[in-house]
Amino acid sequence: MKFKYFILLCLLAFTIKNYGQDSSTSTESRTDSDIFSMVDTLRKLNFDGDPTKYYHWNKKLAVLYQTQISKASPEKKIIFWFKYCQQLLKAGENQSCIDEIENLIARQQLANEDLITKELLPIIELLALAYLRLGEVNNCQKNHNEFSCILPLNELAFHIDLNGSKKAIAIYSQIYEKFPNDNIKWLLNLAHMTIGEHPHNVPETYRINYPNWNREQKKFPVFKEVGMNLGIAQDGLSGGASIDDFNNDGLMDIFITSYGMSDQSKLLINTGTGFTDSTEESGLTGIVSGLNCLHADYDNDGNIDILILRGAWLGKGGNHPNSLLKNNGDGTFTDVTKSAGLLSFHPTQTAAWADVNKDGYLDLFIGNESKQKDSHPCELYINQKDGKFTEESERYNLSSIEGFIKGVVFGDINNDMWPDLYISVMGGRNLLFKNDFGTFKDISETAGVQGPNFSFPTWFWDVNNDGFEDIFVASYDINNLQNVAGDFVKGLKGKKILSETSKLFINNGDETFTERSEVFNTNLSFYAMGSNFGDLDNDGWLDFYIGTGSPEFSSVVPNRMFRNVNGSSFEEVTSAGGFGHIQKGHGVAFGDLDNDGDQDIYSVLGGAYQGDNYPNICFENPMSENNWIVLKLEGVESNRSAIGTKLKLELETGRVIYYTINTGGSFGANSLQSEIGIGKSELIQKLSVMWPNSVTQNFYSVQVNKKYKLVEGQNKLREEPYHKIELSVEKTIHHHH
Repeated sequence: MKFKYFILLCLLAFTIKNYGQDSSTSTESRTDSDIFSMVDTLRKLNFDGDPTKYYHWNKKLAVLYQTQISKASPEKKIIFWFKYCQQLLKAGENQSCIDEIENLIARQQLANEDLITKELLPIIELLALAYLRLGEVNNCQKNHNEFSCILPLNELAFHIDLNGSKKAIAIYSQIYEKFPNDNIKWLLNLAHMTIGEHPHNVPETYRINYPNWNREQKKFPVFKEVGMNLGIAQDGLSGGASIDDFNNDGLMDIFITSYGMSDQSKLLINTGTGFTDSTEESGLTGIVSGLNCLHADYDNDGNIDILILRGAWLGKGGNHPNSLLKNNGDGTFTDVTKSAGLLSFHPTQTAAWADVNKDGYLDLFIGNESKQKDSHPCELYINQKDGKFTEESERYNLSSIEGFIKGVVFGDINNDMWPDLYISVMGGRNLLFKNDFGTFKDISETAGVQGPNFSFPTWFWDVNNDGFEDIFVASYDINNLQNVAGDFVKGLKGKKILSETSKLFINNGDETFTERSEVFNTNLSFYAMGSNFGDLDNDGWLDFYIGTGSPEFSSVVPNRMFRNVNGSSFEEVTSAGGFGHIQKGHGVAFGDLDNDGDQDIYSVLGGAYQGDNYPNICFENPMSENNWIVLKLEGVESNRSAIGTKLKLELETGRVIYYTINTGGSFGANSLQSEIGIGKSELIQKLSVMWPNSVTQNFYSVQVNKKYKLVEGQNKLREEPYHKIELSVEKTIHHHH
């Protein structure tokens, strides 16, 4: 093989190309059909798909490039061969990728060190990564247990098959000796961790102090990972998660999606003794794909409905329909997307529900992904109160909003009970629209909330309990995705990182915000995807969990948990609490799955590429020592889900806690049931419920550690049964295959 062909190969080694093109079927022909079936539409998208349109169809792309090798001119053979190897890795064919590269090295009578040159480095790095992935698949996936892939690793998570990690260490060590960098340093340390050699058997030249207890809180209870034990460790790719009571039996259920275009969505019903997969019985078979989902009762019938969002990151190839799943109240769901007037074909993964015109019905804003000449304006669908929606963005001054939209959320920045809108734009200025009594006004610049330039998930929350909602928006620097691990190492050391950092905007109470990220210890590079907030320890201060990573297989860094310290800063409790899972984190949802008064956390794991699948996880909260209250609100004049309702809890200690009903962040959906921690307080002296569409209701001397239901306009809190259920019961040790 000629040397110059290697050079051509290496120049293309890190090129990531989005192969999205126009859909083969026009939008007009689909939307105008008299008979529409979502299942048939999704099946057709997958069956008729061209792999060159989808960067994540890695198995088909591998076959395509393999075929092109034999047809190509001698100068281009090596180019297609390397693309073939890349797709083998992305498809999960790790051993095949290894064999291809090692056979080439053998034919050229080379040694690994011969490839460690500036020009040829990509070849050997791909080989090292394939070995690292092989070790992960042969151990963490084929012999999966509750400790797998959670840093710092428990000895039960150490690899049994050592070959992959040992080979990766040998190659990465040679690379680091000639081309030292933090990305390789992290992968070396991680490989040593997987076989129980960190830190004692890691050479000092590249040893990393992890965990760094100078930067993390060491004293924090461990949250047990119980996903496999409960039968909810569904294996899939990146996707969304919703926690709520979908069958109205008083227990929290779970709905999840997965990014693969043939991946079945799942409904996991809480039985009180465990979970059962009710997907087929619920009529959801064939409702596939979707990177995110969120829920609400859009038609005010008392049953929680679900929205699935599709097409994200696929560019022109992402003209996929979303799905509105109507909950029929009998255990089944019906896809009513077209009949409800929501059928459109745009790439998206973010949307938000709110009653923007305060007519008592929830409206829907969808943030679509536009770039360059590929225009996909955002959409505002107004609820017609008859099960249908009309697109009215122009009427509400929200038309022509274009950008690569990655997060949309509603909140109330000025306490006027009209929902305002924040939009996270990747590669552009973020937007804040004030709702002026039904018409939106762009106040982004005067409010001071336009950064960071590369952002992803976002949310409104009252981080300091002053009665005004603040804004968090997490960074995701798409220009630096191949250096996620390197930035993580720099952060561990307290060094300057290469990418943009996340922003926390504190509400000044006058429709302006002050950026306070550094003060609150959130001025960090998260590479955040799925994420959400809740109250880990029931102290009444809101904490948050970040799903980290990028599509790159080298971006194996811990997902991260931060605890709110009395509304003045955040301390990281990732390692101490057992939250540091290194698989890519996506949809995150907080909710009390076992009715013990504290919030558990469910997270969808897995990447975008076909070979980057992983079982989802669930952390059982052990911290119910503090007191709490659970409130189930039902709107009458206001929307039935009570979204946008504000709660004010005045405790006997003199402390005040504020809470707003919504599903939390923009990638993952919390329970709409209000689960509120109140610390050591033993009495709520006054509970104020500020409904969006009616007068405030006040209740006095409310007892704690109970669940209450309140119907808007009724003057009594009705106590409901709420007893701990034993979901996390030790079972016979088994492995996930």
